[in-house]
Parts: sequence; structure tokens; C-alpha cells
Amino acid sequence: MEALLERPTKTTKWVKPTRKLTEDEIEDLIENYDYDPSIYDNDEYDDTTELDPIYDVYGNPTEATIRAMYESRHGIGEETTLDELLAWVDNL
Repeated sequence: MEALLERPTKTTKWVKPTRKLTEDEIEDLIENYDYDPSIYDNDEYDDTTELDPIYDVYGNPTEATIRAMYESRHGIGEETTLDELLAWVDNL
């Protein structure tokens, strides 16, 4: 949670891309993502259903992927082993 206290002042609201983004634009989205941990408290959030797509039709990372990359870089969330991930996928 300390990473949230050190959040950058510049944030980028998610806007669905309408073209292929450059690597720099994707990096900017990850670094300045407007992270909101309350998404997981939402009654509509359910991680037991099918997996979100990783990339959109243009080959850009989806918002869920950007959020996961942001969480990974800032040490937010839980680490999962490959065995845990495969067991979770088998239970879908």
C-alpha cells in the first residue's frame, strides 16, 4: 500500500485506443495509470469467470493488462506461482 501513497501526480484516465499505440505511449499508460484499487470491491467484479483479453484488435494491451502491469511494477497484489495459476484455470 506504500506504493499508493507515492503515486505520481500525473495520471492517465483510460481511453480505449482507436489505433496501434507506440511503445512509448504504452509505457506512458502503464507509468501514469490512474490506479483505483476499489475496482476489486465492486460487486460486479468477478475474477472467477472467463479471462479478460490481453490485447485489443490493434495489438495494444487492454485496460486489464495495463492495470496488471501497473500492479506488478508497484508491488501491488499477490504473487502467483505457475501451479496456482494452472489450478485456477482448470477450475474455470
